[in-house]
Amino acid sequence: MESQDNFAYLLPFIFLTFGLVFLGMARLGDRSAPAWGFGYIAAALGFATPMLLGFLPARGQAVLANAFFFTGFYLYGDALLLRFRRPRLRKARMALWAAGMACAGYFILVADSMRGELMTSDLFCLALLTLPLVTVVGHLRRPIDIALFGIVGLVFLETLVRLVTMTVVMTDQTYVGFERFLASDYAFVMQVGASIIGFLMALTALAATVLDVIGGHQDAAHRDPLTNALNRRGFDRAVAELGELGERGVVICSDVDHFKRVNDDYGHAAGDVVITILVELFRRQLPEGALIARFGGEEFVAFLPGMSLTEGGVHAEVICHAFANRRWETTGIRRKVTASFGVCAVSRNDRSVHEAIARADSCLYAAKDAGRNRVVIEGRQRTDGSATIHSITAA
Repeated sequence: MESQDNFAYLLPFIFLTFGLVFLGMARLGDRSAPAWGFGYIAAALGFATPMLLGFLPARGQAVLANAFFFTGFYLYGDALLLRFRRPRLRKARMALWAAGMACAGYFILVADSMRGELMTSDLFCLALLTLPLVTVVGHLRRPIDIALFGIVGLVFLETLVRLVTMTVVMTDQTYVGFERFLASDYAFVMQVGASIIGFLMALTALAATVLDVIGGHQDAAHRDPLTNALNRRGFDRAVAELGELGERGVVICSDVDHFKRVNDDYGHAAGDVVITILVELFRRQLPEGALIARFGGEEFVAFLPGMSLTEGGVHAEVICHAFANRRWETTGIRRKVTASFGVCAVSRNDRSVHEAIARADSCLYAAKDAGRNRVVIEGRQRTDGSATIHSITAA
C-alpha cells in the first residue's frame, strides 16, 4: 500500500514535469508543443485529483478526474494534428469530449456504476485519439514521424486492452466507491502502465519537437526573410536533395524591369511589395515540387524538376502576363511594373544546374535587350508585338 501511495505522488509529478518542458519548448516556436504541454498537465491533474481535491465528495472528484483525462487526450490529438499540419476537426472532437463527459457524469451521478464510468472513460479516450491517428496516418514521412505515430498508437492499444479487460472481468460489485477503486491493485497496475507508456510518448514527442525546432532554424538559414523563397545556399541544398531528379528539368530566370526606378520613385518598401508579389505569382503558377529562389535583389531563379522546356515556357508566359497586368494603385505605385524571363532546359552535358542557370540568364538578358516584359526560351525564336525575341542555343 505504501508503494502505491508513493507512486500516486510520483506519477502526477512526472507528467507535470513533461508538461512544463513542452511549454518551455513552445517558446522556441514549435506549433505542437503547447498542446503536448497542456495535455500532460491535464493528465497530471487527473492523476492528482484525489490529492489536490480530496476535500470534495468522491463523486465530484470522479467527474473532475474524467474531465482532466478527456482534456488530456483531446490535446494529445490536437498536438498530432498540429504537428502534421492536418485539419484540427475541432467540432467533432469537442462533441466527443462533451459526449464523454455526459456519459461519465451519468454513470457517476445517476447510475452510480464504477464499471460504467471506467468503461466510458476508456471508450471516449480511445475515440479522442482515433480521429487524429486516422487523419495523420497518410502523412508519415520521416522515421521520427513513424515513431511518434507508433507510440501514440501504443497508448491507443493500451487503453483498448484495458477497456476489453474491464468489460470481461469487472462487474458493478467489483469496486464499491471511488476510494476503494483507487486503493485497488487494478488501479495501481493501470497507473503503472499509463506512466510507462506516457513517459515513452513524452520522450518521443519531445524528440520530434526538438528535431522540428532544429529543422525550422536550419530552414530559416536557407530562406530569404522577405519572401520566404530559398536563398542561394538553400537552392543548392534543395537541388542536391533531389538526386537524379535534379539532373533534368527546366530553369526559369526572372528579373524585375527597371526595378531601381521603383525604389527611387516610391521607396524601398514599395520595392519590397513588388518583389513579394512576383514570388507569390511564382508560387501560384508553378507546380508542387518547384524550387523558387531569390538569388539577389530583384533576381529570381526557379527550377522545375522533370518538366519539359515547352511546359516551363508556358508557366513563364503566364507569370509574365499576370505580373504585367497587375494593378499597383493600392500599393502607392503609379506606373506599370513588368518583369523579363529566360527559360532553358537542363542539358545532359551540364555538370550542374548552375550551367543551365547561366544559359537561362543569357535568355533573360536577351529579353531585356528585346524590350523587356517578355519571355525568351532557349533555342527558339518568336515575336511579341513588333519586337523579335532572339533565340539562345545551348552550347
